[in-house]
Amino acid sequence: MKNNVTISVPDICDEHPNAVQVGNLNLTSFGGEESFYGKIETISCPDDNSIVKELLNSPGKNRVLIIDAKGVSHASMVGDQIATKALENNWNGIIVDGYVRDIEVLKTIPIGIYATGAIPKKTDKKDLGSFGVDIFVGGIFIQPDNWVYIDSNGWVISKSELVL
Repeated sequence: MKNNVTISVPDICDEHPNAVQVGNLNLTSFGGEESFYGKIETISCPDDNSIVKELLNSPGKNRVLIIDAKGVSHASMVGDQIATKALENNWNGIIVDGYVRDIEVLKTIPIGIYATGAIPKKTDKKDLGSFGVDIFVGGIFIQPDNWVYIDSNGWVISKSELVL
């Protein structure tokens, strides 16, 4: 894993019960890494992944992008090309309240990707959306610079980095 620390979200919940909020959005792993963590960057863009592509083409600095696509299921937010760029630009992972595509390729890319599902259709490109905004995903109010920890058991948000 890119963070060089293996994490266990159940252990994090046990060790930091008052420091984390547990997300209630059921996510599936689609990337080559099952567990990851990092400082959060946020995007809100329910029908357009233009801003996702733009942001993941910039230096990630080991951050995790959380995309609030409002659970939109008619188009994907991330595919193999965007995931490859995220890896090249040093992002630790991507979490999508929405859908991804190219899942057979995503599993071969050594980056964490969790989403609610998969669909083959891409989004329209209209340069809509906002990044660096407060979002509400999985029952949690998430702000840029919060921290996320995720593995196959689930995911948690903390206001600051946890000592693991």
